[in-house]
Amino acid sequence: MSVTRKKTWQRQEDIVNAVRKLMIKHGSENVTVKRIAKEVGFTEAAIYRHFKSKSEILSVLVDHIRENLLKDLTASAISGKTPLQTLELVLRSHLTAVEKRRGMSFQVINEIVSIGDKTLNKKVLNTIQDYVGVLAELLSKAAEAGEIRKDVDNGAVALALFGSIQGLVNVWVLSNYNFDPQESFSQIWELMHTGLTAR
Repeated sequence: MSVTRKKTWQRQEDIVNAVRKLMIKHGSENVTVKRIAKEVGFTEAAIYRHFKSKSEILSVLVDHIRENLLKDLTASAISGKTPLQTLELVLRSHLTAVEKRRGMSFQVINEIVSIGDKTLNKKVLNTIQDYVGVLAELLSKAAEAGEIRKDVDNGAVALALFGSIQGLVNVWVLSNYNFDPQESFSQIWELMHTGLTAR
């Protein structure tokens, strides 16, 4: 019984991963159930045995992206560091994880948003809001510790940091990965750090 469940889980993972690859390669508008089936070597009927619709597959894909993004943010929390140092480490750790995935999460988010499905857009929005919330919490702790100005709008800065990471990754992908994102992030962080600590 457990073997059957494992096989089903693996097949669902194959389908979701195929959709992720197809979205990056061909764009969301060209990802059809027929194309998904061909990519994974299933029949279309087999795809529908695992998922009711393409939207359901995309919903699971958003869940995967959410898990990766939030895991990236929490994986690098290190004791002994100040909140601001932790924030920088968290963002650098996330950027390293994004590099390993070749920027795929942000590309898929862009493609999902382009579909215009309100339910999927809401899931993506919730994911981004949770991500930004983690950053805002670290900024709030940094303000309490006296590391940054107390008059800073932590939510706005957190959103700017998210936008900076997403924009940086998009440019990196579009340039065919021809520069070091960490070096570019160093410059972004220096500018942000200066603005946050200026009196």
